[in-house]
Amino acid sequence: MHNGSPLSWLGVFIHRLVLRPLLKLLFGVSVDGREHLASLDQFILVANHNSHLDVFMLFQLLNARQLRNTHPVAAYDYFCRSKLLLWLVTFLFHPVWVTRGERKRSPLAGMRRHLQQGHSLIVFPEGSRGQAGEIATFKTGVGQLATEFPGVPVLPVYLSGPERALPKDSPVPVPLWNRLTVAPPLLLSGSRQQITATLERRLRDLAASQAVARHRRGTNVSVAPLVAVVGIDGSGKSSLARELSQRLSEHGRVCLITDDIAFYDGGEREAAQQLLKEHLREAIGRRAKSADSLRSYKIPKLTELLLRDHIVRDVRRWYAPDLIVMDGAPLINVSAWCRIYKGEAFDEEICASALRVLTGTDVDETDGLYQTLPELATLKRLHLAHLELPAATLFIDVDPAISLARIEARGVTRQVHETHEKLGKLREGYRLVCGVVAGELHRPTCRLDGDRPLREVTDTAITELQRMLANEIDDGVIHEPPQGAKA
Repeated sequence: MHNGSPLSWLGVFIHRLVLRPLLKLLFGVSVDGREHLASLDQFILVANHNSHLDVFMLFQLLNARQLRNTHPVAAYDYFCRSKLLLWLVTFLFHPVWVTRGERKRSPLAGMRRHLQQGHSLIVFPEGSRGQAGEIATFKTGVGQLATEFPGVPVLPVYLSGPERALPKDSPVPVPLWNRLTVAPPLLLSGSRQQITATLERRLRDLAASQAVARHRRGTNVSVAPLVAVVGIDGSGKSSLARELSQRLSEHGRVCLITDDIAFYDGGEREAAQQLLKEHLREAIGRRAKSADSLRSYKIPKLTELLLRDHIVRDVRRWYAPDLIVMDGAPLINVSAWCRIYKGEAFDEEICASALRVLTGTDVDETDGLYQTLPELATLKRLHLAHLELPAATLFIDVDPAISLARIEARGVTRQVHETHEKLGKLREGYRLVCGVVAGELHRPTCRLDGDRPLREVTDTAITELQRMLANEIDDGVIHEPPQGAKA
């Protein structure tokens, strides 16, 4: 037994210069999401398992450094039946051997030792090769490892093709194309049962996404609509976004993007699934919150908003929810803040042009837009002016005095813009932007009275969302709740 030693450089040479080209030639290998693995020094790779080709395919993903320190978990009782096979597998992969059914020693002991040494693992949580195209119930060992090593990212990978290229009961491989889908790495929290269930669901989601992709080529693809809840600090937008996500999840899977990412299904919140990109966004967001002037606040806040917009695309690509609810909206937030920085110069005409630039539409550079907002030219030059226009926007309108009272009740240090004057200007900005979004860009926007209790606001918001997302709203008008409705 190799006892956790790295793969030899000869083994690395054979994988990269012999096995890798041979597998591509015989079977063909395409990879979606390789970038999620490239920069990781340590990880737990979790994959479905239908074929002996699976490990060979997964080793296609690894660079030279990762090849040396990544170990698949393999059943010793299966491979020891042939001394030659046992030697070959040990030489090529340096696996973590486990003996199924052995009670004297925990099957996780070797995995723990490798992770403690800074090595990475390839785990097949189904335990053994299953039926072709099916994912069996995961064993909880992978959830236990994730709880014991919370700083090691877990990387879900779905393999499609090996189950046909080399089926479980076939000794002869068939030259068929194979595809590997690498999802974003996750840092998971919760019990081992919750984490295991989350990972199983992720693999099933990836499998479903691949099945849909194979059947929808050349057809129009529907994507989860984005619902934005916007308003000044202290308006209650975070609370409303959470309430909406929970209640709307009774009809489908909802992703909530706020200070973190959460998923709701059937009214219940799923175990936390933290994207590594979220840590960068959170760090930049903390920097913005600690700024001591509007000047030092602007750049980190803009960066945080751009990252949040990018996360929307990641969520759609890798998690395929039915609906996305966001606390705020990068496009609307950025535009509304112009009212603070540019004052009355940011009028309806400039706002409409700015929104078109920020959504990727060309605007005549001879007008006064770029003189008023020179930052837009920079964003356009850096190819960052492609923010998403929400399918529906809920604007919680609240008096700044009420907002400040709520902020004070939290007992936290105020941010630099949390004054009556600046929140008043920001409120004007949201009113202006939402009006332009409805009137010029023809996207439904609803104003809610944020002075009312959260339950009443939520009831009205759900009613209005059903109308807006069903296109039951007149274009060009910010929809106001009917007279006498709870808002």
